[in-house]
Amino acid sequence: MAQVPPFDPETTATLRAAYDEAVARLLNQPDIVRETVAKRIAALAAKGERDAHALCDQALIAEGFLR
Repeated sequence: MAQVPPFDPETTATLRAAYDEAVARLLNQPDIVRETVAKRIAALAAKGERDAHALCDQALIAEGFLR
């Protein structure tokens, strides 16, 4: 995945909420899975998505955890 630009504080808080939701839904996945999902969330935000639930869902779908 490409490098993502820095985000403003509001967007950073949204990314944190999306990541926290994803981790809660992934349960006991290894660090590499959580890292991959975090990168996917950041990449989606870099494309303009700003809804925490959508970021979470889209990242989990893209990584094969949801259909």
